[in-house]
Amino acid sequence: MAMDIRVAGLDMNTFRILLICTVLSHIAAEIQMLINPVNLPENTPPGTQLSRAYDKDVAGKPDVYHFLNKEKDFIIDASSGIITSTKIFNYETDPRRFLLIVDTGGILRHVLTINIINVPEPPDCTADPQFALGTATLEIDEDYPLFQSIYRVTATDEDSSNGDRLMYSIETQLSGPMQGVTSFGVDSISGIVSLEGKDPLDFDAGHHVFQLALRATDTTGLFCQGTLMIKVRNINDEKPQFEPFPLNSINVTEKKPVGEIIAKVKATDQDEDSIITYSFKTQQEMFGLNPFTGIITLLQPLNLDNPNNSKTYSLEIEARDNGNNTSTYMLTVFVENIDDPIICNPSVSTAAGVTVSVPENVPAFAFIYMILARDPDPGQELEHFQVVVSARNRGNLSVESCTGTITINVRNVNDESPVLRYIPDAPINIYENLPVGTKLVKLTATDRDMGDSVHYEFIGTQKEFSINEDSGEVTIACPLDYDEASTPHSWVLNFRAYDNGRVHSTTGTLTVILQDVNDNPPQCTQNIYIIEVPENIPVETLLVSLTCTDKDGTVPNNNITYHLITDAFANETFTLKNNELKVGPANLDYDNAIFAGMNFKYTLFVSVSDEGSPVLSTIITIIIRVSRINELNPIGTTSAFTFNILENTPVDTLVGKITFRDADWPFNNIKYTIVGGDLGSPPKFYIEPDTGMIKLLDSLDRETESQYKIAVRIMDLDNDALPDPLRQRSGTAQVTVNVLNMNDEPPVCNPPHLETQIYSNIKTPFIQLNCSDKDSPQEQLSYSIVGGNTNNQFTLWRLGVDPPSLTSTQNFQYDVFQGIQDPLTFQLLIEVTDELGGNKASQLSATTTVIVHVFPWTTTQPTAITKTTTTTITTSVLIKISYYWSPDNWIPTVLTLTGFLFVMCLYAVAWCLFKE
Repeated sequence: MAMDIRVAGLDMNTFRILLICTVLSHIAAEIQMLINPVNLPENTPPGTQLSRAYDKDVAGKPDVYHFLNKEKDFIIDASSGIITSTKIFNYETDPRRFLLIVDTGGILRHVLTINIINVPEPPDCTADPQFALGTATLEIDEDYPLFQSIYRVTATDEDSSNGDRLMYSIETQLSGPMQGVTSFGVDSISGIVSLEGKDPLDFDAGHHVFQLALRATDTTGLFCQGTLMIKVRNINDEKPQFEPFPLNSINVTEKKPVGEIIAKVKATDQDEDSIITYSFKTQQEMFGLNPFTGIITLLQPLNLDNPNNSKTYSLEIEARDNGNNTSTYMLTVFVENIDDPIICNPSVSTAAGVTVSVPENVPAFAFIYMILARDPDPGQELEHFQVVVSARNRGNLSVESCTGTITINVRNVNDESPVLRYIPDAPINIYENLPVGTKLVKLTATDRDMGDSVHYEFIGTQKEFSINEDSGEVTIACPLDYDEASTPHSWVLNFRAYDNGRVHSTTGTLTVILQDVNDNPPQCTQNIYIIEVPENIPVETLLVSLTCTDKDGTVPNNNITYHLITDAFANETFTLKNNELKVGPANLDYDNAIFAGMNFKYTLFVSVSDEGSPVLSTIITIIIRVSRINELNPIGTTSAFTFNILENTPVDTLVGKITFRDADWPFNNIKYTIVGGDLGSPPKFYIEPDTGMIKLLDSLDRETESQYKIAVRIMDLDNDALPDPLRQRSGTAQVTVNVLNMNDEPPVCNPPHLETQIYSNIKTPFIQLNCSDKDSPQEQLSYSIVGGNTNNQFTLWRLGVDPPSLTSTQNFQYDVFQGIQDPLTFQLLIEVTDELGGNKASQLSATTTVIVHVFPWTTTQPTAITKTTTTTITTSVLIKISYYWSPDNWIPTVLTLTGFLFVMCLYAVAWCLFKE
């Protein structure tokens, strides 16, 4: 008995230790956190549910959850225990860890750790808004020096404090109207854009405008992008080049009429919009040069009979463009001699001759008659000329003759009208915008009267032109603009050449035709369009109709053409027909990672050009912003999910994960919510809204419920440009959770104690046990007599799977002839064990007590010394409890470690409280 008491004492101490540990563990587990620690990505919207505190002791009570430490960045719902954020966190500027002490009024608190997780953020190119919008434009001269800064890309990256670095690059470089030119580069470190000299700038070669798509990329591959348009200004840097004549000379006969064209020089200039004028380097009296057409005309006769005239003329001609660039050309004019015959007056040359009657008293040396009408050629001399004078006497006298010289002096009389020597036969064509004072033509007239000079004037009033009174030069008097409605396009100029004193005059006409010059680029009602369209806009939808005109007055200078300049990404997305920009042939697609790097906008350029020479153009910028439309439902790998979980799985264990995808931008921005099904009471499961992971919320019992059906709704978020709950799209998933059995229920016998009476000669089973197990069938229960079966007088007899019955082994014959003499009482302890044939470590067992009173098979009188005792059921049979409190050696070790960890937890909580 002393041994029994000592053993019982040890068992009681063990029970007390276990009870204390159990109570403390229960107190420490009062507040449960669904997620701890919480890893909160930066930039998460405020109001996001982070975790949930649960204390079953205060479940359903209002205003029980709160933070002990004051924290304005997080709030906890006082009734539900849901913990949410109140701001958007920035990993680079905010604290990166928060410790929140959750209290429900109990003994212990719970510390929730929230870690702010860094999320790589794309660079920001909005420091220059025009660059980010695609409207940044600058102009440089075509002779801009190499490697000198033109523009600097300004981008920022909040992740730079974490060692992130930006790299700059040119994604596309478009040029127009000459395409395929790559003249610019960007420094990958500083972002400075400069000329690199691969293709030198040359406006005259078609390098008019460049569109650079510049990108700033961080080390994670995220980027921002903008557009820079560089316009190239034309610099007049090319000299005119003459088209040479063969041997650089021409031949002209001396008989060439005054005013006729003898040659036309031509020079070309590679500079666009360049106007070339011509002039003689030295003053020329014999030749005239049209400054605009290069036509050389004869101003004076080339007659070689005039000793003042030369046989060779060297004309040094200068070509000058409007940039003051010049070049010269030497043209030699050779005059060919034609032999002139001696010509006398026709009346003298006739056979009859000329008869001149003079009075007899004519003075000597009086000029009577001129025989020669034209002088002979230089170098030719007249041998003689003869004047035969016949004088007859009245009457029949002999004929007498004499020879002599007749000199006739002619006295000048103003009897001749001016004669126009040079008037252009064809109309004079001039270009608009010529400088005032530009010479058009020099009129030439002569007056045969000796000592008389010729003067010139317009007949009527001419405001556009003026004529020099003495030289006859006709010049431009005011600017001429072909495109002005008030400016005529042609003039018939009536002029007068008159002599001194206006005695005689001659009139003539001069026709001037004004030619249109392509000097006006196309003008559009708008140079920049900003259009916003939804991503589901139909193909062929008209986006904008461009309205452009050209002030030039003639074809082809005012013929307008439109050319769309796009990058490769937008090449198939937009079509320009005439002046109408439409969507197509491809649809817009907002849901694209590349498009996200372009800030969800297209930057298009339309080159509006005329067909004049040179071609003039205007660039129109069209920015098309695309707004997102929630057009796709979340789609999962399947609509039905099945997960299996053991019934003894700890709370907060992952049950399974639902995976859905949403192709709308932002990709996979979806929320998971349990909307129905059998969750148990209290709910056994919860789902993380942002990950779709289903976790265990409360303990399971397969014997109570073996399967749960859960309906989950998957809702997309922020997939519209403006949040619209009515347009949110969703999908559903059916989740089946099967609870797998674990041996956690010991067998139970009902009743736990049996008592019966038998005679010593009984041969059949006399009592059947009634035992069962909630998680094991009958065939997996095993029975054995573990105590009180003295001399093995009883055994268990089992038929099939039913519980066994107790039977005797007929070993009551203490007296061979008479058997037992007095009644005997047996207290049998029967052990019932489940999981027959299974893992012994997981087997559970129970005991039942059967009290059997055995009576002799014949009635005998008890002797006087026999003392009858009353059998009572006592707890002394619990001596077998020592079997259960004799664990393996590792169990005390585990209990010791558990106690130590619990004390450390209490210390950590106390430290946190005192720290605050």
